[in-house]
Amino acid sequence: MKRLLLLIATITLAGCVRPGDYPISSNCVWSEQDSHSLDLTKMSDRRHLRFDAITAEDVSIRWADAHVGLRPEYDQKQYECMQTLFQGVAKQHGVDVAVVQQYSRRRDLVVDGAVIFNFGVLYVFVAYLFAGRIRRRFPDEDSSFWIMTLTMAAGVSLTALMVGMLGSIVIEGVALNSGHLSYRMNRIPFRQHWAMLFACGYAIFMLMALLRFRVSGKVQA
Repeated sequence: MKRLLLLIATITLAGCVRPGDYPISSNCVWSEQDSHSLDLTKMSDRRHLRFDAITAEDVSIRWADAHVGLRPEYDQKQYECMQTLFQGVAKQHGVDVAVVQQYSRRRDLVVDGAVIFNFGVLYVFVAYLFAGRIRRRFPDEDSSFWIMTLTMAAGVSLTALMVGMLGSIVIEGVALNSGHLSYRMNRIPFRQHWAMLFACGYAIFMLMALLRFRVSGKVQA
């Protein structure tokens, strides 16, 4: 838990400006003081374009929230505003609009990796504790131990997946400084790859149970 809180704090304090800090205009016009052309062979320029692209997308969502609300045309108006902002970013930095749109969907692999790694470490610890409790409950009944383990593996893995999704959404909101992720929530790895993560959680729980089973066997011997 301390690792996750530290990660959230790091993301919050890592940059002075986040996408949600960018002001919205009434006519969806992109304005930026830095107007130099970007060289996408440079990591710094790729990072700059990604930040501008996700900021433009965030601005379009906040603009639609403020000016369209819950009306049926929300999705269309938000999309039109986003495309206008993408065009402004492209013109500002001398790149193609399609490239800006592509960069708006790029994930920060460092942050995603850190989130998954921290949740993974926490999950291994939790799975080890649960497997130990099951073994203590059935110390001399191997078949009952494995039946309970198979059942608990599914439940614990599913619960961990839900917690991971919720935690990822919170971290994403903090990173963007946004209270409305909208469809961007579907890009979070815990939502995109939930089936694979569930299977990994199940396998890890079974490995922890096997470890507990062998350790208890050695102790009894």
